[in-house]
Amino acid sequence: MSLLWMWLVVAGTMLYGLSNVFDSYLANRLFRKPSTLLFFTTLINLIFLPLIFFIQVPGIPPLNLLPFFVFLGLVDVAYLYPYYKALESDETSVVVSLFAIDKIFVPFLAFLIVGEVLTLTQYFGFTLVLLSSLLLTLHHHGKFRLNKSFLYMALCSLLLAFEGVVYKYVFENVSWSTGFSWALIFSFLIVLPMLLFKHHRTSIRLQVKKFERKIHIFVSNELLSFGGAAALTFAVSIAPITFIKGVDSIQPLFVLIYAILLTRFFPKMFREKVDLKNIEKKLLLFALMIVGILIIAG
Repeated sequence: MSLLWMWLVVAGTMLYGLSNVFDSYLANRLFRKPSTLLFFTTLINLIFLPLIFFIQVPGIPPLNLLPFFVFLGLVDVAYLYPYYKALESDETSVVVSLFAIDKIFVPFLAFLIVGEVLTLTQYFGFTLVLLSSLLLTLHHHGKFRLNKSFLYMALCSLLLAFEGVVYKYVFENVSWSTGFSWALIFSFLIVLPMLLFKHHRTSIRLQVKKFERKIHIFVSNELLSFGGAAALTFAVSIAPITFIKGVDSIQPLFVLIYAILLTRFFPKMFREKVDLKNIEKKLLLFALMIVGILIIAG
């Protein structure tokens, strides 16, 4: 198997990692209501749709795939709510590491839906990744406890696990550009009805001026997110989804690197503990994740 998929996943996670930093800033500093942030994010994301045509011209999907595109659009919107809530309650790199929870779901979903079967060694790699993620969320204050971010991200990861497997099924029937672009279109169509509800309209209207002032941050963030999503979904179209979900666990490592390098210059952009003790703990657990990833990749 060509290693192109792995380079795509690494590139996608690097872009997503920087996007996570922007997400934390937007969720914690600018927009305290996740639904309003979700609306503006989805709106901006749509403007990058024409870029797909420079890579591969999308086609018209068959009608029998319509329910799958509705599902992909719905998940692409729904996962953002628990994700933003998790960012409000924990460090960015810890929250991002919890995306690895979907590693426990993906192998079983992939087996049931698209027939992917892995070795026992590869399943051990997934277990290692998952345990490392759990240990990142444990805090000792007289007793061990899990942050509520774990619960938010468990829901988020379950949704994304289903999304990844459904994407794999869709890409077995249509091209990458067709699957990716139509999922993006449906996510926008699903968010648009928010304007029909008065409380959402009011909240969005009250935040328009702030949105206009910070438009450059939104555009930068969504360009990173769009690039990351494009790279990762293209990887899904050419490699087993379980491999993709294993390798993309390096994302929190990139977030931590960004925090260490940039927090001195942009302290308000980060919600991250970068003292030596916390860095050592995170690096150790990220290293265990990488070992798990290497086992998965074989």
